[in-house]
Amino acid sequence: MAKIKYFLVTLTALCFFLLVYLNWNTVKLQSSRFRPVPMHKEGFRMVEDIGILKALEVKFLPNFKNPCWYEVRRHNRQPHPQDVQHFQIVPSAMQHRYRSINHADEVLQCLPYFFLIGQPKCATTDIFHRINSHPDVAKPVVKGPNWWTRKRFGMPYVPQPVPLSEYINLFNASKIKGYKQTSGELQDTWEYPRITGDGSTSTLWDSAPTMGYLHHLMTTHKGTNIVQVLLQGRKESNSVPNVRNSSKIDAISYEHAHSHEWNQSPAPQRGIVLPFTVADVIHLILPKSRIIAVFREPVSRLFSSYLFFTKKGDLSPRHFDESVRTSIQKWNACVRQYSDRTCAYNKTLQNAMGVRLYNGLYNIYIKDWLQVFPREQVLVLRMEDYHNNVTKTLASIYHHLGLRSATPDKNKRINIHKVYNKNMKKFLVGDMFGSTRKILQEFYKPYNKDLANLLNDPKFKWEDVSATL
Repeated sequence: MAKIKYFLVTLTALCFFLLVYLNWNTVKLQSSRFRPVPMHKEGFRMVEDIGILKALEVKFLPNFKNPCWYEVRRHNRQPHPQDVQHFQIVPSAMQHRYRSINHADEVLQCLPYFFLIGQPKCATTDIFHRINSHPDVAKPVVKGPNWWTRKRFGMPYVPQPVPLSEYINLFNASKIKGYKQTSGELQDTWEYPRITGDGSTSTLWDSAPTMGYLHHLMTTHKGTNIVQVLLQGRKESNSVPNVRNSSKIDAISYEHAHSHEWNQSPAPQRGIVLPFTVADVIHLILPKSRIIAVFREPVSRLFSSYLFFTKKGDLSPRHFDESVRTSIQKWNACVRQYSDRTCAYNKTLQNAMGVRLYNGLYNIYIKDWLQVFPREQVLVLRMEDYHNNVTKTLASIYHHLGLRSATPDKNKRINIHKVYNKNMKKFLVGDMFGSTRKILQEFYKPYNKDLANLLNDPKFKWEDVSATL
């Protein structure tokens, strides 16, 4: 009897420990499923092939003004509710044959024709909505997906890298195809003239994740030809370095701003800065893209940005003044060791600043875009001119995008729309101190001057605006 009792106790204990073990593994499995994945080498492998459409041999349709192509969705012969439908890129010449043999449907896919690249707090939301009011523009699901600069890389922006297919789904291909010109009204060679765009305002300036990713490719076997490929889009001839076996890329002005006096974080981010930016990556895939940049007098822009991004309890002219002075000190400490461009792109410094001082350095960022895209494909506007004459500014945008001129009635309807994303906090907080404004005007003055010279337009010194402040 004692042996039976001992056996039952032992069996009960074993069952208990077995249940605990199985439950622990289940919890571990579930928690790992939803745990954000850090961006290390394994994480980079998940995004290495994202967006390189040339490797997939995609050819954009010649009768669409917008960059579109057909994908073929193949149906399983014995469909099951849990089956996953696979997409396969098929060259246009083979599409109909492939569809008839494999029982597949063609799916129209499109990428943006234009990019409204920035800057934040420069009326880009309002402008983007009014562009989308044009009958030949198909409005995307969201204005700013920030895919090229952030979400395609995953952490820290999203738990997992967002695939290209999800980005493509933001653009309304059916609406682009929904308007077909008749032979009598055919303009140029576009049978389908509708276009769509991406309004992410991080596109102009936030290239740090892209630089880190490209550096990873350059220093592995995956990036043997990446430098040569990226340089194809550059206007100027550049020397091509051998970076595969090198931890530094001095031959192409590589600067690595790591932990130093302006960074007081206990666990600083690495700030890899390369000559290549998001502009190079977009140009590699969409070389005919139309680019629109909207800039605002940088001092006013900075205060608007502060009101928008800072927690409500901290908002005050005094807090803004303190944040500005601290940020300028950190900037000056950085440029004593590195170039202005390196400091402008360095993510460590950006995160250490109390205000987004770097967003107003328009000359640095737009210079990189003009090295990649032809000048006629880049339209640079001032927010002040847009506010002074909405109709005239929209007409210049429509012309830049090759759109039909809006009728007087359509212009009237567009102009009576409410202002989108207007910041009302200034009425509650009040204006910045005069002394703060003076400090910022002196800080931005040389950068505004360089921008005016770069664009050959003295208006971008904002002397007309500064005089009225």
